[in-house]
Amino acid sequence: MAMRITTKMMQTTSLRNLNINKLHQEKLMNQMSTGKKIMRPSDDPVIAIRSLKLNSSLDKIDQYYEKNASDAESWLGLTLSALSTVNEILTKDVRPNIIQAQSSYMNVKDREAVITHLRNAMAEIYSTGNADSGGRSVFTGYRTDMPLTLTQKKTEYNRITEQFKNDSIDKITHVYAGDINKINEGNFQDVKDITKEEITTNSIYRKRLSYEDIDLKQKVDADGKPVTDADGNPVYESNIDIGFMSDAKFDGDGVSIGTTSVSAYVTIDTTKVPNEAVFTVTDATQNPPVELNVRIPKGKDTANNPQDVVITDEQGNPATLPQGVTLSYGSDGTIKMENTSVEPKETATIGSNVTKGADGKSVVEFDKKFKTSFAIESENIFASGTNDAYMSVVGEGNANKITYIAETGEILFGNAIAERLLGLPADQEMRVTYDKSNWKQHDLDPVHYFYTEREGKTASGKPKMLVYNENFLADPGKDGKQIIEYDVGNNQTLRVNTTADEAFSHGLGRDIEEVISMLEEYDSYQTSLNEVEKLIASKKYEGTDDELKLTRQKEALEEAMTRVGDKINKRTQNLIDDCDGYFAQAQLAETDCGARASRLDMVQSRLEMQQTNFGELVSENEDADYTDLVIQMKSIEMTYQAALSSISYTMQTSLLDFIR
Repeated sequence: MAMRITTKMMQTTSLRNLNINKLHQEKLMNQMSTGKKIMRPSDDPVIAIRSLKLNSSLDKIDQYYEKNASDAESWLGLTLSALSTVNEILTKDVRPNIIQAQSSYMNVKDREAVITHLRNAMAEIYSTGNADSGGRSVFTGYRTDMPLTLTQKKTEYNRITEQFKNDSIDKITHVYAGDINKINEGNFQDVKDITKEEITTNSIYRKRLSYEDIDLKQKVDADGKPVTDADGNPVYESNIDIGFMSDAKFDGDGVSIGTTSVSAYVTIDTTKVPNEAVFTVTDATQNPPVELNVRIPKGKDTANNPQDVVITDEQGNPATLPQGVTLSYGSDGTIKMENTSVEPKETATIGSNVTKGADGKSVVEFDKKFKTSFAIESENIFASGTNDAYMSVVGEGNANKITYIAETGEILFGNAIAERLLGLPADQEMRVTYDKSNWKQHDLDPVHYFYTEREGKTASGKPKMLVYNENFLADPGKDGKQIIEYDVGNNQTLRVNTTADEAFSHGLGRDIEEVISMLEEYDSYQTSLNEVEKLIASKKYEGTDDELKLTRQKEALEEAMTRVGDKINKRTQNLIDDCDGYFAQAQLAETDCGARASRLDMVQSRLEMQQTNFGELVSENEDADYTDLVIQMKSIEMTYQAALSSISYTMQTSLLDFIR
């Protein structure tokens, strides 16, 4: 069937085709101006989907390579530089000066030079620990806003709990020579006489705390006035807790605790309101051992609340606890058994918690460990390291004594106590809790090392105790390190930080202070000897009893200097070995950090290659080919011009021409 083609139809078709041509031309112009194949996803869905995937991958690679890896490189570089500095100071300054301290030929100026060099070296090492990367401290774990050491002297209350093993209990030498190291021309006649035969060298077991200048608590009477002894010296009470942790042995809903001679099996009676602790006490000092049953309401104890406590024997008859034993069940759930019949006095402590289970019944939970604490008596608490302090644990009569010296931060043990502690399993945890408020510049901040309670304030300015590293007490065997890792690839992380304990030890500073203290002790005897020799040489007291006294003092001082010199020689030899240990520790940290830096270099090389490859893939997928676009544009223009020419010719023919 024939179809009539009108002029209008021809015009419409021609204009539509011209518009299509223009749309193609516009598309090519947009591609040429943007350099991209598509302007919107609908232009080519396949290219659009592939572009999203490729650009997402490229963005991740850019983040890993240009930001994460770059930041990690900076962090590791600064850490390596700091550790290298520490190792250099240890090998070139600390070790040589400790070796120099061994020399018996040093004069006063030599000793002063050694002391100065050691103090400067220690300050520089701890200052190096404050290295930061972009304002973030590199050795302090997650607490990047806190420096490793204190930058200035300050007063701030901290309650610190140190956790250690018995291998940190060492043995030191104390030379007892009375007060002859304080002799001068004005007091030589009054200084208590001591012969060289009376000078002794004593070996003493001790635990050296991480800090010196620990807080002391002076006793007060009922009126709140400070208590002093007969000589007017302050009397202190113990504000330090020392003991060892033992695994709690559970049996159903009960747990066993004990001291040297008395043990107890404890359950919580949840049928009582609020609750009662039920003790089954075994007194091993009796033959046969005696068992007692004790019921104590929550918040009560056997010492102050006998009317609230029920004590019966195995037959149910009223009874009394063994001499010196008291029991308590604190309102916070703490169960405590104190035994004052042994020396030193012992206290076994464990915590408990009563909660409601899903069925509404009470559930009792005990701590996983209990602590056996040793009491330190007032007469064994000293403000400074006097002769009396060190001699208080010397001899058989003091074998069960424990002495605490606040100034030096030392806990001294009598031989019997030391043997008991050293006889514990090597992995058994010990703890010392003490207070420290006075801090000097370059002290290591305890929050980076220990469980610490620090006096702080809330946002409103109210006092508040800030708690750090609580997990250390809950599970000391668990790795509590604050490791910082960067994402440097898909499912790939890299550790960037070195923690404080891996490179900066309290022991180093304490060892250096000990060397300085021994040199100063030697200097004090040297100074006194010089004074005595000068007085003898003056012949001022020739032929008098004072001359004989000075002669005895000279002999005693020479003997004391020989013994102190021997002490320095032996101790510094051990400290040289310790110094080698600190160097090995810092070197290991440097090596580990260097290994991570090398790994980062390989990661960066891979990321750089991936960045290039994915960039090329993105370009191939998205970027337009300009040569091809120019050819297409020319073709479109020619087609457009040809179409215009053809349409102009066709449109000239009229309807009348068609009829003819």
